[in-house]
Amino acid sequence: MSLRILCTGDFQLDKTFGTLGEHAKNFRDQLMDTFTKVIENYGPEYDLILIAGDLFDRKATPTPIIQKAAKILASCSTPCLIIPGNHDAVNSGIPAVLQEALSQLGANHVEVAVKREPVPYPALGITLFPAPLFRKDDISDQWGWIPERTKDHGTRIALMHGALDSLPKGLIPGNLASQKDLDLVICGDQHGPSDGDDDTSELFNLETSRKRKLYYAMAPEAQHINQNFTGSFLSLEIDKNGKIGSCERIEVGEIRFVNETFEFDQEMEDIHPALSSILEQTVERPSELTSIRLHLHGYLQSEAFAKLRHALAPLKQEWPIMKITDAVSEFEPEESVTEDNPLIGKIKQAVDVDPSITPDMKRHTIDLVKLNYGRWL
Repeated sequence: MSLRILCTGDFQLDKTFGTLGEHAKNFRDQLMDTFTKVIENYGPEYDLILIAGDLFDRKATPTPIIQKAAKILASCSTPCLIIPGNHDAVNSGIPAVLQEALSQLGANHVEVAVKREPVPYPALGITLFPAPLFRKDDISDQWGWIPERTKDHGTRIALMHGALDSLPKGLIPGNLASQKDLDLVICGDQHGPSDGDDDTSELFNLETSRKRKLYYAMAPEAQHINQNFTGSFLSLEIDKNGKIGSCERIEVGEIRFVNETFEFDQEMEDIHPALSSILEQTVERPSELTSIRLHLHGYLQSEAFAKLRHALAPLKQEWPIMKITDAVSEFEPEESVTEDNPLIGKIKQAVDVDPSITPDMKRHTIDLVKLNYGRWL
């Protein structure tokens, strides 16, 4: 029979979202709502809940927020182990407040690990090896203390918080499971795949994770403008022999960050389809929980330029949390330049022979010539 485990972390409850101004409270409240949903709605379906650090965002987290989280944890009878991460490290005092709140509620099934020592769950046939962070900048060895396997351990599962050694400043070995004879390693700290970053994207690849028996739980909500993903938690099964079975990410996030760049073409006459395509492809969340940054570049002739100015106003009303970096320039061509112009042909020949010039660079060069042709004559 397999053990069903809900793996999560990095809720960062009470995050300030300082750059969002008057909208920050909606985002902050949503973190608690999503935490409630994961624990109360999904938690009862599992045999064990693991929270891999950063349940809270900062040392100054108010006690009522910690107490509210404790009540939510207490409401679900599934055994739960929590480790402090860099945002809520042991020396922040948060774990002690959480332990006290849980104790007052009689929630003995929820444990906050403040020491690096084995935690056996004989009824489940497993032993957990939690590695709490003692301070925010803790770079101590999180795994050296893990003892050799004994028959009493059953399935051996480690709970860590930090980056893999393949990333800048990362410390956790990617082969930790084989190094310490672990059946499973669950990590927090890396929230989700970053746009254009192959290294972080690989961390969340389930097939790669299965091969090395090391998984990142993933944050249940995106929390930064560069986090263009839907928050989720990790659901997996592991049998008594330590074999990992089904594994999937369950999407629960409602917050969405959109960070898009669009290059306008000087020959574009209707800019509305361009703007609409950006938002239609990237926005699927309620507007009050969607933060958008648009970076607009390029050149537009006067009529299209005026249409762009007119189109931006209603967009800001529809998406109230929108910041637009508008670097679009207006121009009137002094002389019509077509693709068959001899000068354009010569420039194309010149850039074609240079392998270091990318297609985008080539296009920008041609556009620049078209834009300034009349001025250069």
